[in-house]
Amino acid sequence: MKGLYNDLMSLCASNESFYFVDHNYNGVTFRVFSYRLSTYSDFLLPGALECRGHTFRLDPSNAETTPTLISIPMEKFFNVGENPMTMNLDWSKVVRVDDKRDGSLISTVSVGDGDDGEFILKSKTSLTSQQAKLATNLLSTPEYEPLWEACRRMTKLGFTVNMEYTAPTNQIVLTYKGTELRVLNIRSIDDGSYLPLSDLDIPTKFLVDTFADKVSQSWVDDARTKTGVEGWVLWFDSGMKVKLKTDWYSNLHLQKERVASSRSLFELVLMEQSDDLKTLFLKDPQSITRIEEMEVKAKTIYNRLHKLVDDFYQTNKDLSRKDYAVLAQKLLKAEGVFPQAMNLYSGKAMGLREHLIRNFKSLGLVEVEDTSAVIE
Repeated sequence: MKGLYNDLMSLCASNESFYFVDHNYNGVTFRVFSYRLSTYSDFLLPGALECRGHTFRLDPSNAETTPTLISIPMEKFFNVGENPMTMNLDWSKVVRVDDKRDGSLISTVSVGDGDDGEFILKSKTSLTSQQAKLATNLLSTPEYEPLWEACRRMTKLGFTVNMEYTAPTNQIVLTYKGTELRVLNIRSIDDGSYLPLSDLDIPTKFLVDTFADKVSQSWVDDARTKTGVEGWVLWFDSGMKVKLKTDWYSNLHLQKERVASSRSLFELVLMEQSDDLKTLFLKDPQSITRIEEMEVKAKTIYNRLHKLVDDFYQTNKDLSRKDYAVLAQKLLKAEGVFPQAMNLYSGKAMGLREHLIRNFKSLGLVEVEDTSAVIE
């Protein structure tokens, strides 16, 4: 992954869709890269697909030293038919089919010197999120000792173990009766390649369910009709991966008629659900155009304000609360995001998505006529 850090820094500097967050762990700074609301064209930029929770350790003694990559989640990949990358696929090239679990991505992070295998767990952008803490607690139980040892061994060898955390208290759409960590894949920090899951040499109950199905167009069509599951991840012999979700899941997650309302569509885009929505309208170009236009509008509004608030907080977080509030009132009140800046100062989530949804009418996004008649 040579040159990735420089690509990601350039990406964040030139495009508001991408950003990084710095975390301190035992006196060391870890830089985690991620994306906000992004469109297909954003992901065509250098390094963009590898801006998905990738984490680097900064050298505190030498700012000129290129930071070390210490955690490498999967690259960004898309739904079948979502964009040109996932259209007109040759199903005969599929070499692996995984269950698409409906939880939170958890990845190992190497925090030792590399030779001892010391690691912690992170969620997409945080070392201290609730999901990361709960996954850490679970991995520390006697039952999960084989998986813990496998993670330590893989970390020592220079790999990241990517897992999915599911629990009754971590419901996205599907309900899981028990609390589990399942390994999704093992990825090389050196070159980004993937190892077979069998290399972990642990009980299969700790691994994602995989299937030996031979994939074809009829298999895909039939798979979409299944109920009770989110879908599957299809691996191609080229290394490409795509998501195939069931219509049942997508319809639970998103209601078709919501595309007819600008307000509802704006909310779906902000909550990063529009990619699922587009898969319902593959044969409806008018609706696809409508969704994509709202993606651009919402992305522009959200990314600009998120950057504005985040930059203000990073620059002024060491001020007294009074001085911080006075300056925030002066610089941010006109933009309507003074409360979001104060949320960050108080250690809370920014809450920008919810704020924009509540204040939709003030954003100038005109409510358009009902288009439900053209929805198929």
